[in-house]
Amino acid sequence: DKDRVQQERDCLESETVDLRQALASIRSTLTSSSEEVAAIILERDNFAKLNDDLTSEIGSSMNELASAKEKIDQFSQGLEENSMKIRTLESELCTVEEKNAVISEERDRVQQERDGLESE
Repeated sequence: DKDRVQQERDCLESETVDLRQALASIRSTLTSSSEEVAAIILERDNFAKLNDDLTSEIGSSMNELASAKEKIDQFSQGLEENSMKIRTLESELCTVEEKNAVISEERDRVQQERDGLESE
């Protein structure tokens, strides 16, 4: 009976040692896994911050592009207005040149008439 009790005690002690070793291994694995999870969470947070920064930069760039487009549109409109003014001035210049030609012709005619009257 004593031998059987001793064998059972030895067996239980052996199983206890095995269980303690298994528990220590599990704790080590859990610690290692927890560290890995913490590293993954940190990396995820870093990526999230980077994503937020990039999103903000993209938004800022889009605003700058919109502002630049507005300035280009205003400049284009100014160019078109200037082109219309130039065409108007060119037309007015042609009109003035035509009037000058008529006046010159009239002056020449009057001068010829004077010259004719003076010679008489």
